[in-house]
Amino acid sequence: MTFHKTLAGCEEGSRAAWQGFVASYTPTLLRLLSVYAPACNEERQKQVCQESLRLLCADNFRRLRTLDHQSERECIVHLRAFLLETGANQLDPAADNRNAPEPTPDTVKDLLKGLPLIHQLVLFLKLAGYSDGTLEGILRITPTVAQSGLQRLQQKYTVILKRERDGGLWPAAWMNLLRHAWAGGSDACPHLRQFTRILDGQTGWNEKESAEKHTVGCLHCLERWAALREVTHWLGVMPPLPADHVDVLLSDLPVKAEPRARTSLLKWMFG
Repeated sequence: MTFHKTLAGCEEGSRAAWQGFVASYTPTLLRLLSVYAPACNEERQKQVCQESLRLLCADNFRRLRTLDHQSERECIVHLRAFLLETGANQLDPAADNRNAPEPTPDTVKDLLKGLPLIHQLVLFLKLAGYSDGTLEGILRITPTVAQSGLQRLQQKYTVILKRERDGGLWPAAWMNLLRHAWAGGSDACPHLRQFTRILDGQTGWNEKESAEKHTVGCLHCLERWAALREVTHWLGVMPPLPADHVDVLLSDLPVKAEPRARTSLLKWMFG
């Protein structure tokens, strides 16, 4: 079933469509939670996912209908933000790391200032909680490029340079930064679709250069560009959720089984 048919079926409450949706996208959402809310254990992460699904279904799937319907990855970028906001009440500011200053919009902007876009993405995702190895996979870069983008972290943020596992050190502070970035868009910001086209090599040089020039000075667009790279990576590497786990997540959603196809009288009589 294609993405568009799955989403349309989900809006109609089709159980088969929701099974496909949950099996395909929940692994990516759980992986994102493990980075942005690392203190949550596996069971709590599943509960946050289930709560997000319930909210998507509420009021006749009203929130689900607001997600992007044209592109799978853009839809999951919006779903990612919804998931992180849903799980934000699990983040205790007192649990944020105290061995380095917490990243704020102003301190992050200062760190990013003057860097090429690829180095900004490396630095931004590193502060979010990714290890070097995962960064290289998300951004499809060599270790040398990754290290070049991390040089500005040497002075105050050496604590994250030594980490080999994914998981943010300042989940609550980083959530505040994400909220700031999400709210900081303007009419000058390119549509997320444009970033998808750039990622897929479907734009001309002038369009690509213009969007990238804007993004290096815009935290809102840098966050969206980073999120698109994230979900593209995880959608490509995470296996589908096992059927028994899917059934648990669907257990309290307002979904209905598909109606049985009617059997003709002749087929019933003669097989």
